[in-house]
Amino acid sequence: MQGLPPPQTIKVYQLLKMSAKSGLYISPCGTSSLGMGMFMTLLEAEHTRTLEILRDTDGDYNSYHVFELDFPNPAYKE
Repeated sequence: MQGLPPPQTIKVYQLLKMSAKSGLYISPCGTSSLGMGMFMTLLEAEHTRTLEILRDTDGDYNSYHVFELDFPNPAYKE
């Protein structure tokens, strides 16, 4: 029996809050095991975005964006 080979890249999702109330301000939001604004799954990032939108009191000025990032997997060997 053979183990699964490690993938070449690791996908990470980042949730950013963009505020235009007093100039343009971009910051990570939401927390997970990876840190501020970083998530292992798209579902987790979308869930946190929904929670952030629901608790936002300045909804007219803020928008939330999820980005998919690809990082090289340090466990991958050719």
